[in-house]
Amino acid sequence: MILFISLVVLALGVSGVLLFTKTRFPKAEELLTWIALFSLVGTILCVVLLSNELRPKGAYTSAIIGMVFLLATLILFGLSKRIRTKIWSGLIVVPVFLCCLLSLFSKGYLFFLYLLALPFGPPMAKFNIDATHHVEVRNGGFMACGESLVLTESAYLLFDRQLYAGNTHCVVNIHKIETVAFDENKATFLIYHDESRDVENPYTYEAEFN
Repeated sequence: MILFISLVVLALGVSGVLLFTKTRFPKAEELLTWIALFSLVGTILCVVLLSNELRPKGAYTSAIIGMVFLLATLILFGLSKRIRTKIWSGLIVVPVFLCCLLSLFSKGYLFFLYLLALPFGPPMAKFNIDATHHVEVRNGGFMACGESLVLTESAYLLFDRQLYAGNTHCVVNIHKIETVAFDENKATFLIYHDESRDVENPYTYEAEFN
């Protein structure tokens, strides 16, 4: 999250400098426009996949696509002198800028950026169950008392399909997961954590997904 915010602030700074620079960079503008366009298509595709419980393979694939679109759009806002480009890129830049500005007075405004990044974020850890199934440790979000487990299976060669997602009963800082039992209806895991809360270690966790 810190890296994400740092890159956003850097891109906003570059955009601000370019905004008040009269020099035109037509080749750079054209390149950024195409990058923003293709990454927008990729971002929309990721959102559609997520709504159908699918993710592109690779821990950082979705995050990279979303980040490329956001950074390209932020810089393009300052670089382009075209009114139409200013308008559509401003729909992204203005809310992000206001959020960063207001966060100087209250960190709660970073919640917007957090919500923006969370669906695209990589797993905190990933463990193999077998050749086609995996269990991921993900951020449980603001309302969760601990980290979440997401059970996935390989689908269509290029994607992972989510079979199950659930909170681990306030278990945090998970560093190892062992699979005790697994079939098409149920899985049992031993979860090793840092014992920072009053939870047995390893913690036995059962997930029913059919």
